[in-house]
Amino acid sequence: MNTGRFSRRNGLGARARVALEVIEASEARGFLIPHRRDGSVPYRGAGEVDYACGRCGQLLAIGVPQGLFRRFVFSCGCGALNQVPSGAATPLYASTGAYATGAGT
Repeated sequence: MNTGRFSRRNGLGARARVALEVIEASEARGFLIPHRRDGSVPYRGAGEVDYACGRCGQLLAIGVPQGLFRRFVFSCGCGALNQVPSGAATPLYASTGAYATGAGT
């Protein structure tokens, strides 16, 4: 039975998809979340936001509650290090599946 816990929709519509900010190793501050060699997503939850690699678009976290992981660095299989953009306190909801970057907000 599908409970919908990890569905692409929640009570507010489609979850926001936030493109993470690609950073250099020297800029990394916080706890490193390594990529999984099998390609699976390291975090799945029931929150409002999905985080995707800022370089290749691979999903790195699904269903993240707003504000969680702000001090984490996500490693992607493409080699990029990613962090939550500083302007992503309130992500844009994108029902089209486009990436929300917070630009212009």
